[in-house]
Amino acid sequence: MYNEKNSNFIKYDRNKAEIACLDELVPQDHLVRKIDKTIDFSFIHDLTRDLYCQDNGRPCVDPVILFKLIFINYIFGINSLRKTCEETKVNLAYRWFLGLGLSDKIPNHSTISQNYIRKFSNTNIFDMIFSRVLEELLFNNVIDPEVIFVDGTHIKANANKNKRIKKQVKIITDKYHKELENEVNEFREMNGRDKYPSDDDDFGDGNYTIDEKTGEVKEVKNKNTKEITVSTVDPDAGLFVKGEHERQFAYTAQVACDKNGWALGFDLNPGNMHDSTAFLPFFDRLQPKFNASIWCADAGYANNLIAHHVQTNNCHLLVPYTRPKGATTTFSKREFDYYFEIDQYRCPNKKWLIPWNISKDGNIQYKIHSTDCGNCPFKKECLKNYAFKTVTRHIYEDCRLVANDFRLSEIGKTIYPMRKTTIERLFAVGKEQHGLRFTRFIGLEKNHNFLALLLACLNIKKLALLLVKRERKLKNKLTSIA
Repeated sequence: MYNEKNSNFIKYDRNKAEIACLDELVPQDHLVRKIDKTIDFSFIHDLTRDLYCQDNGRPCVDPVILFKLIFINYIFGINSLRKTCEETKVNLAYRWFLGLGLSDKIPNHSTISQNYIRKFSNTNIFDMIFSRVLEELLFNNVIDPEVIFVDGTHIKANANKNKRIKKQVKIITDKYHKELENEVNEFREMNGRDKYPSDDDDFGDGNYTIDEKTGEVKEVKNKNTKEITVSTVDPDAGLFVKGEHERQFAYTAQVACDKNGWALGFDLNPGNMHDSTAFLPFFDRLQPKFNASIWCADAGYANNLIAHHVQTNNCHLLVPYTRPKGATTTFSKREFDYYFEIDQYRCPNKKWLIPWNISKDGNIQYKIHSTDCGNCPFKKECLKNYAFKTVTRHIYEDCRLVANDFRLSEIGKTIYPMRKTTIERLFAVGKEQHGLRFTRFIGLEKNHNFLALLLACLNIKKLALLLVKRERKLKNKLTSIA
């Protein structure tokens, strides 16, 4: 029978005072040591100096400590700032990383929140931190920007999907579609047709009109507006519906990385914005920085406008094959031969289809009248009950064909399978380990800042592990030589 008096177990005195060195209590191979050895976070002082009073006022909490607490939150996937502060009180490694002793007070979670509200909001401090980490990657020569992999993923918004309203919003034409619109109108002028009116033309203020007889107010369906579903909790989020996914409010994070998986840039948009729509301004922002020769993306980016814009900037667009949309029919476009020199199609019975018109989205219509088909044996099957046979071709379709040829090249076949070990792995790690699957913040600005720091943390963690691994290999090599 166990007897406490006769036991040889040593009972620890909890009130016993001890002298200990915090540095000796933190394991030498702990991740925080590797991170601290890799990056000097004092650059945060330079970035935040103008946000604090220099001459007078109460002493402030060191901004490096505030941001390091957020880094701990993201790197270790705690997913709660309150819980991060509580965990840091008892975690010796976290205290060591912050530069605080055993008796030093840990900042309250509300201190971080209030500093964000009063000092860091409406600033580019978060983007600057991401850029500073990117400079560290370039300094260590770990980035290979020859090929850039880009993709988008949805982050679930912190908003109840049942709290929503319908709203009419104006359709804004971006500069890329305006360029397409100009080319379409030039084509129409060459063929003696009137220009299409611009989408930005003003057709009156408001979406309502008053009946002069009854005085009743009626809603007007303006062609320059559309109806969308807006969250009353987070109006910046967009309603996301795709395939078998549950209907929910979300944000779309568009991220670019190199072949080694380093995050090179990002963009955040409402969840109802398609990847292809958000890509072009994202491309224009990153391409001058890295001067990549190939942009690799998934099927969502495989459209004529993107192919034209990327190739105009002396790059290759690498996208997978996408099957033609619509029902499969006999005598479809694939059975007609296109002759670039004369810009005409020829049918299987050697009849020519000439350019007839062009739609506002850039699709040229090539037509032949039934009277010109004569006694063609395929006439009934080809024309059916229509007076014209029509084949469409986009004004930028040549660029899409160039992208298809590049996909079938040896380089294209080698590079595209790398997506699953680069951008797709980056998203998988972010969602499974670092809280990228959902957001705790409301508003586009806060979520943009959240994404900037999270991707910066992914780069920091990866760089720290890589440099330590390199150092270990070098030591082993020198030891073997000695």
